[in-house]
Formats: sequence, structure tokens, C-alpha cells
Amino acid sequence: MDESDSRSRPKSTASSAASPSDAAGDVGDDPDPEPASAADRLIVDISDQDGDWSEFGRLDVVIAEAGRAVSTARELDFEPALATVALSNDSRVRGLNALYRHQDKPTNVLSFPAPKGAMSEIEGRAFLGDVVLAVETVAKEARELGLPPVHHLQHLVVHGLLHLLGFDHEDVGEAEEMEALETMLLARIGVADPYATADE
Repeated sequence: MDESDSRSRPKSTASSAASPSDAAGDVGDDPDPEPASAADRLIVDISDQDGDWSEFGRLDVVIAEAGRAVSTARELDFEPALATVALSNDSRVRGLNALYRHQDKPTNVLSFPAPKGAMSEIEGRAFLGDVVLAVETVAKEARELGLPPVHHLQHLVVHGLLHLLGFDHEDVGEAEEMEALETMLLARIGVADPYATADE
């Protein structure tokens, strides 16, 4: 997505490069919720933390809820897996963005899918890859969009995880599909449509 676009769609795209490690709310109304065991289908591990994330609440809970929205979605077909989330800063993300996407500027979220067939250190679980977030950019966007910081963070985590699962927004059709899926999954954890602000 172009940086000049004022919509709240995250501005990054998934990268096929090696991962950088190698180189809070109630559940919304769900008419047919998944059994509790489905919440274990995807484990989201906070692998790193840098910068001041204090305005985003209890990060372990906030990110676990975003992961649960993806984990329990019947609309998504994937085997038990692990993904990591790195809570970083603009400086580091700018470096990664320049290295892997040739864009020398910070962005809100970057996704680094693992190679196909990669396995995690947990027996029987695939490794999906890494999601890296920049605290200054995420906080600034939340303020500019008038969104609760926690909700914006959860949106970006869900967005990044969907990239790891193969979703993208390179064209209008892909973008609309991904936005609709994000909106539906976020509603299940009590997060309002993150794209509604762009249409008001």
C-alpha cells in the first residue's frame, strides 16, 4: 500500500526473505464459537521487546487475544503452528524495511514468512515466521486515526499473522478479502472495524 494512503490498512507487505531472527478485551459475539482446544492451534510468542509499549496495556494478554482470533477462525485452514512477534522500534524496523523491502523508512508492521515446511522448536508445530512492529509508528497511527492503542496493536498483529498465512493486499481484490477477514476476526475479540474510520 502506498504510504500516502490515509486508510488504516497496514502499510507493509509480507516478505519472502529469511526472518530477522535468522540474518485486551472480551470475546465478541460469535454465533458458532470454536471449542477451547482451537485456541491452541496457533501459539504466538513474544520474542523480543524494545521501546516504550506502556500505553498498550498488558502486552502478553493483548497479543494472545489477537493470536486467539486467528487460531480459532474456522475460515483459516492451517495445522498447529508457532509464530513470533517482535515488539520493536522505528529505528530497527526502518533498518529491516530498507534491507528486505528497499524502503528506507519506518513502517508499522513487517511480516517475514518462514520457508515452506519450516518447523518450530515445539514438536509437531510448524513455524509460520516473524511479525515485527514499530512502537513509535503504531502509537502515532492510533492517535491520528482516533483508535484505542490496544485495538490498533491487535489489528496489526492479526494483519501480520494473516500475511504469514499467505494473505496479501497487492491488488484491490486481495485487499478487500484481507480487510473483510481482519474485520471479522477482530470483531470476535471486541475490536471495532479498523477500516470504518477511513469511510467516515
